[in-house]
Amino acid sequence: MPIRLLVLVTLLAATAGACGGGGDGYSSAPNEKGGGSTSTTVTVRNNVFDPSATTVGVGATVSWTWAAGAIDHNVTFDDGPKSTTQSSGGYARTFATAGNYPYRCTQHPGMTGTVTVK
Repeated sequence: MPIRLLVLVTLLAATAGACGGGGDGYSSAPNEKGGGSTSTTVTVRNNVFDPSATTVGVGATVSWTWAAGAIDHNVTFDDGPKSTTQSSGGYARTFATAGNYPYRCTQHPGMTGTVTVK
């Protein structure tokens, strides 16, 4: 139950921040190939993001949820926003601008993912 509350609070905070109208400060051309999924939920498992690629619409919020028993991971974007390094809980980011947003876990080389926003 406390994990669900943390995820809910994180989602609400991300949504409130996105309502400021300033966007997220990152812009690039959309990836025409798209991602492997259209899910707005990514599970952080031991050494993998599942799915590792997803395509969402402008204004969508993507949520990362740590799987039970996961070791410490984080979600880090090149343009600044990132989660804390944690073994449980969640993180969410709202994407206000079309583009290709690669991310990674800085704790585990090769643990990468991409959000494509169209």
